[in-house]
Amino acid sequence: MRLPDIRLSSALAIATVMLAGAAAAVALTPRLSVVESAPSLDSTIPRQFGDWKEVSSSLVQVDLATRREGESSTDQPYDETVMRTYRNTRGEVVQLALAYGRQQRQEVKVHRPDLCYVAQGFKILALEPLRFDGVAHAAAPVDGKRMLAGGRGGMEAVSYWIRIGDLYSESAWETRGYLLREGMAGRVPDGILVRASRPVSSAAEARQAWPALEQFLGDLVRAAPPASVQLLVR
Repeated sequence: MRLPDIRLSSALAIATVMLAGAAAAVALTPRLSVVESAPSLDSTIPRQFGDWKEVSSSLVQVDLATRREGESSTDQPYDETVMRTYRNTRGEVVQLALAYGRQQRQEVKVHRPDLCYVAQGFKILALEPLRFDGVAHAAAPVDGKRMLAGGRGGMEAVSYWIRIGDLYSESAWETRGYLLREGMAGRVPDGILVRASRPVSSAAEARQAWPALEQFLGDLVRAAPPASVQLLVR
């Protein structure tokens, strides 16, 4: 075979491989969002339920982003956030934070609270796994964390879970693997952070606060309308 023919054959082979790669990339690009539309959490999450009622408060909640104060961030995975303060008739206060994103991807997904707190000057004093046994309407076990953070002249007890699609996980590798499998199937899952917190003065007080925070979140899920429950848990 003459040299020009060899070059032409090589060029055609390379072009074929490139086209095949491009076609595969297009085929593997997720197109279908699992949740095409979602109700407004701010409108549907009850402002009063059980013994709890929303109140105005001077308490400043820790931001839901990982950027430090004064920094800008393009890593914004949320379509809606809700940050409220509730009080019951015993005078107990709970800060609620919800952060929902309709499309979760490898590079843009729900931020873990331990990272958000550290980015904003807190130290994580305790972090332990937790199963929210009191959460109704969930098809799978709701796994999350208890966290004690110190900063801003005090401490906070925090209970939270992160749901991405059908997954509850604090493992970065497990989350990445799940997103990869969903992406290869052409699906883009949604995700939400559900967080409750309370200022405390000591680790001993935090141990008393955590069960109350988890009871609050369980009551919230039971009181929410069905469409919003589908965002909070699966």
